[in-house]
Amino acid sequence: MVHRTKSMNLVVGIYFHPEAYPPTLNAVGELSDCFQNITIVHRNHMKGAWNFPGNVSVVPSGSLISSVDQENAPLHKKVWFFLQFTASLLRACRNHQPSVILVYDSLSLFAYHLIRPFLSLHKIWYHNHDVTENTVRKFSISWFAARKESQAFKYLDIFSLPTDERLPNFPMADFKGSYFFIPNYPARSFYEPFYHPKKIGQPLRIVFQGSIGPFHGIEEIIPLLKETVNGYNMMLVLKGPCRDEYRKLCIELARKYEVSEKLVFKGVTSYAEVPVVSASCHIGIGILAKQDIMNKTLGTASNKLYEYAAVGLPVIYFNQENFNRYLSKYTWAFAVTLSSKEIKEKISLIIKSYEQLSVTAHQDFLTDLNFEKGFSQVKSFLNTSVIRKVEAN
Repeated sequence: MVHRTKSMNLVVGIYFHPEAYPPTLNAVGELSDCFQNITIVHRNHMKGAWNFPGNVSVVPSGSLISSVDQENAPLHKKVWFFLQFTASLLRACRNHQPSVILVYDSLSLFAYHLIRPFLSLHKIWYHNHDVTENTVRKFSISWFAARKESQAFKYLDIFSLPTDERLPNFPMADFKGSYFFIPNYPARSFYEPFYHPKKIGQPLRIVFQGSIGPFHGIEEIIPLLKETVNGYNMMLVLKGPCRDEYRKLCIELARKYEVSEKLVFKGVTSYAEVPVVSASCHIGIGILAKQDIMNKTLGTASNKLYEYAAVGLPVIYFNQENFNRYLSKYTWAFAVTLSSKEIKEKISLIIKSYEQLSVTAHQDFLTDLNFEKGFSQVKSFLNTSVIRKVEAN
């Protein structure tokens, strides 16, 4: 590793908890090779469990509060949370004098916009990890953030997205810096130890990881749990946050089909524990059928699809143009509609060639679908066009 001067510090701002965004954790791991010190300022939504590199420190903003409770808080509290975060970001920048400031969402970018006049010379990098429909309430913090986001493109030095398909949503005509496409693939450094050669077993464990709700094929799979496919009984494992009303709907549906014991909720854990669950299953469900901007551009932005492959799980995904563009070439990826019959047919096909599909999925992860490969262009740019210039001065 090249020795970095004390000026080679990085401050990261994310208006959530970094452990809820695995690609952020992956990026920080890679960036720890480029910068002497990294400071992450984030909202205090959960207790951290991630093992960051030794030169990375985290600064929780405000007292511990879940993201759901923050979302439901009154306006004056939301304003207070944002002001706390903005103050923490300013303090971190003044204390560490970063050569680069990296912000991960429009709210972090808005906070940066407010403190920008008070900062010394630096590069500003904006990575937008989630694009949502423009339906925010007028005069809310998110509304102001959306308005300032477009103005920021006149002074951004680096801009990056997890998918090129989202570029039309940003004012690129105003942008004079460097753009990078950084797919949300899992990291080899983290996922490789969780892989082991897989054989199909009884029961056949099907896993869905992510926010549990409608349009993921869950309601279509639960009735199938009463059946067998190619002689295999099935179990559905749901890993992630789930609102009470949808959890009740799934439980009632399982009772109706007398498969309650075959439906398992794993809840929310730290990201460090996620691969343990997926590695214990056989097939990954990546059905993402919502039609908003974010869900229609998830071909390279859905880390869950590729996390399944990392541990050798064939994937069932939603038959939509953006997903097909990236996944149809892989033998271990099977497109379906929201149809119980079609899902069952694809499960049957997977069972017939399971071991080969599993091996191929993991091999594709190792060779192409890993974060390190996708991020290498950014590291090269930072080392040659940013870090070297700072060190020369």
